[in-house]
Amino acid sequence: MTEKWFYGRVSSLEQQEDRNALKKQLERGKNIGCSCFYWDIQSRTTEVRNGLQQLIDDLKILVKGSVSDLVVTRIDRIGSSSKLFYSLLEVLRSKGIKLVALDQTIDTESLGGELTIDILLAASKFEIKMLSSRVSAERKHRMVQRKSHRFAPFGWKVIDDSYVKDESWCVSLLNGKRSFRVWELALFIFEVFESCGSARKTCNILNEMFGVCGKVEKNTKSKRNHRIMSDDIEQFDLFPNHKKTYQRYPWTGLQWSPAGLKNFLVNPVHAGGTPFNVTTSSPSGKQIKHFDQWDCNWDTHHGIMTREQHEQIKRTIRGNRHNKWVARKEDINPFANLLKCGRCGGALTRMSSRCDRFGAYTAYYQCTYYSLGRCDAKEMLNSRSLDAQIADLLVSEASKLASKVDFAEDKYLEPTEVRELRESLAGLEKLTTNPFVEKAKDGIRDQIASILSLHENSTKRSLLIREELVQMFRDREYWDSRTSDDKKRILNKLVRRIVVDGRVVLGIEFL
Repeated sequence: MTEKWFYGRVSSLEQQEDRNALKKQLERGKNIGCSCFYWDIQSRTTEVRNGLQQLIDDLKILVKGSVSDLVVTRIDRIGSSSKLFYSLLEVLRSKGIKLVALDQTIDTESLGGELTIDILLAASKFEIKMLSSRVSAERKHRMVQRKSHRFAPFGWKVIDDSYVKDESWCVSLLNGKRSFRVWELALFIFEVFESCGSARKTCNILNEMFGVCGKVEKNTKSKRNHRIMSDDIEQFDLFPNHKKTYQRYPWTGLQWSPAGLKNFLVNPVHAGGTPFNVTTSSPSGKQIKHFDQWDCNWDTHHGIMTREQHEQIKRTIRGNRHNKWVARKEDINPFANLLKCGRCGGALTRMSSRCDRFGAYTAYYQCTYYSLGRCDAKEMLNSRSLDAQIADLLVSEASKLASKVDFAEDKYLEPTEVRELRESLAGLEKLTTNPFVEKAKDGIRDQIASILSLHENSTKRSLLIREELVQMFRDREYWDSRTSDDKKRILNKLVRRIVVDGRVVLGIEFL
């Protein structure tokens, strides 16, 4: 007797709004006779998902004919990427498995069905871009109107689109018999930081003061299982030990991490300003910019500190960062923003470093969620082992990467701006000659020459980069001879993320 398998996915926001959202999907699959269930709590734009990858791996080793259907509620539950969808569909076809969408009647084997799928995936991508466009437009509007954001940092709340101090009571300390309102506690945090001058030390003081344990409990499971059986759905806990991961104070405790505390300390809201454009998009998702790159509207409300105090805090944080890596040519981290934990999906960062007696520098990477108790990846991976493993993977993928590089001469296409300028110039040529027209024509000719010069230089740089990349992936010695700056520049052009589990590099995902 053949089985039916089920794949369910919800976004983290959807699951936060309704804690039974994923469970409802799984129960629908159970009601139609599915026996094995795979699940994810991630955005549809995220292509690397543990549950989906586990499903694909199990399908590849499956005996043909043992499973008849793979059931989803809708096509977009798989994702909005056509490449991802059809790669899964190819595996299903090789095993003779039919894809069934409960809320959509689609025959994936017919030409009309494939057209419908393409339309649905395109509509899903369009919806994502429209939502992003609306959010961006609203942020620009609020920036022009000098309004606050929807969410306020710790110590503040938003009333009538303006930041006001949060006067509600927050915590009482037995030591000293002192009670704090929320904004008073925020101000106290700045006092602690000023006294010790270090974000990490401030975290230790605050966490000890508030009775927050920084130790992680040992977890016997190294990786969360994203496959469950039909009989286990009712008892299955989707959020063991971290049910409030996506929530903020006051629904969570007063635990602080060094990175979170730094973002809190440099937030201009405390000094009467409203920050904008604090994040940037990257292949691995949105990331917070350095605070020196933030835009800010000042004097939008009354702060709890002066501008000078705010600037002094930023100078202290800059100085700490400089002192940590001063006089080290290895200051450049070639793997910055690329390393991801294979167990929890968190980022890996440099936790410590040392120099041996020969002056050789070694950095140690660890999952940032380990110190917060959200991941059990205790092992640290040293930079030498990391570099060697990545080099081996790059060399093993040399043929695949080389096939992506086109050695053929780029067919020259005149830039659109140049064509438009030439049309404007042709229109001016028809006018009666006078000094103003001649001056305008000379200006257009200068613009055309400038754009063509930039375009030619860009094309040359592109060809040089291609040759360099192909040489690197064919020769291990070439990679070993590169500087940290060279490695960072090259990896950022080709690699989306590097997945690490403990001391082992599991794989590299290319752009």
